[in-house]
Amino acid sequence: MAARYKRSFFLRIAVLSAGIVVLTASFNVTASQTGEKLKEAGKKISELEQQKKDAQKKVGALKEQEDILQGELAEFNRQLSDVSAQINDLENQIQEKKLQIKIARADLTEAEGIKASQYESMKTRIRFIYERGGVDLASVLLGSSSMAEMLNKAEYVEEINRYDREMLGQYEETCRQISEKKMTLKNEKKELVALQDSMEQKKEEVNSLIAKTQENITVKQGEISGAQSEVSSYDTQIAKMKAYEEELERQKAEEARRAAEQKRKQEEAQKKAAEQKKASQGTASNDKTAGSTGDAGNTKQDTPAPSGGGNVTANASDLAMLAALVECEAGGESYEGQWAVASVVVNRVRSGSFPNTISGVIYQGGQFTPVASGRFAMVLSRGAAGSCTRAAQAALSGSTNVNCLFFCRASSGVNGIVIGNHVFY
Repeated sequence: MAARYKRSFFLRIAVLSAGIVVLTASFNVTASQTGEKLKEAGKKISELEQQKKDAQKKVGALKEQEDILQGELAEFNRQLSDVSAQINDLENQIQEKKLQIKIARADLTEAEGIKASQYESMKTRIRFIYERGGVDLASVLLGSSSMAEMLNKAEYVEEINRYDREMLGQYEETCRQISEKKMTLKNEKKELVALQDSMEQKKEEVNSLIAKTQENITVKQGEISGAQSEVSSYDTQIAKMKAYEEELERQKAEEARRAAEQKRKQEEAQKKAAEQKKASQGTASNDKTAGSTGDAGNTKQDTPAPSGGGNVTANASDLAMLAALVECEAGGESYEGQWAVASVVVNRVRSGSFPNTISGVIYQGGQFTPVASGRFAMVLSRGAAGSCTRAAQAALSGSTNVNCLFFCRASSGVNGIVIGNHVFY
C-alpha cells in the first residue's frame, strides 16, 4: 500500500514537473517571438529615423537654396530700383533738352528775323545813298561846300556801311551759334532717348528676372513644404513604431517575469521531489535495517545549488559590456536611472533565475532590444560614456539602487519604481 502511494506521489510530481517544463518552454517560444518582433521594430525605427534625417537634410538644403533665391531677388529688386531711378532721371533730362531746344529754336527764329530786318535796312540805306533820285555818292561828295564837309559826309557813309557789315556779321554768327547749339541739343536728346530705351530694355530684363526668381522661390517653397510634410510623416510613423515597441517591451517584460516565476516553481518542484525521494529512500533503508544500529540512515546528500546565484564576479570586459548596455538603455537618463539599469543586470546574475554571468544576462535571447538591433555592438566598440561606466562600476561593486529584475518604459503602465522614463519592477 505504501509502495503504491509513493509511486502515485512520484507520478504526480513528475507530471507537475513535466507540465512546468512544457509551460516554461512555451513561455520561451513566446519570448523568442516577442524578441524577434522587438528586433524588427527596432530596425524599422532606425530606418525611419535615418529616413527622417535624410528628409531633414533635404529640407535644410532646400531652405539654403531658397535663401540664395531670396538674395538674388533682393539684388534684382535693387537693380530695378536703380534702373527705374535712372530712367526717371533720363526722362527729366530729355524734357530739359526739349525745353532747351524749344528756346534755341525761338532764339534762332528771333536772330534770323533780326538778321533779315538788318539786311533789309542796309539795302534800303544803300538804295537811298546810291540810287534814290539819281544822286550818286560822287555827286554828294562833290556837292560839299568844303573839304571838311566832304570828308564828314564820306566818313558818315563809311561808318554806316561798317556798322551794317558788323551787325550783319554778328547776326550771322549768332544764327550760326544758335543753329549749332540747336543741333547739339538735338544730338544730346537723341543720345538720351537711346539711353532711355536701353534703360527701359534693362528694366524689362530685370522685371523678367524678378518674375522668374519669384516663380523659382514659389516652387522651392512648395518643395520645402513637401519635404517638411515628409518629415512629419516620418515623425508619425516613428511615434507609432515606438508605441508598438513600448507595447512589445511591456509584453517582453511580462513574459520574462512569468518565465522567471515558472522557472522558480520548476526549481521548487524539483527540490521538493528530490527531498521526497531522499525521504523515501531513507524510509526504505530504515525498513530494511529495522532494529539494527549504524550510520547509514544518517547519510547526508547535498542538494545542488541553483545556477546563477551568488556574488557577481566581473572583469574589464564585463564592465565594458554593462556600461555599453546602460548607455543604450538609459544614456539620456539621469545617473540614478543609469545606475538602476545596471542594478537590474546585476540582480539577474544574482537571482538564480537568469544566467550567472554579466555577458550571459546581456546576451540572453529576447531580453535587451539594443543587443538584437546591433546598437549595443556599436557602443561597445567605441566605449560607453563616463556616467554609464560609473553606474556600471557601482552596481558591479555590490551597490544597487533598486531590488528589481525587470524594467520597461514608464508609459507602459506597469506598476513599479519610476525613475525618469523607466519603471523598474
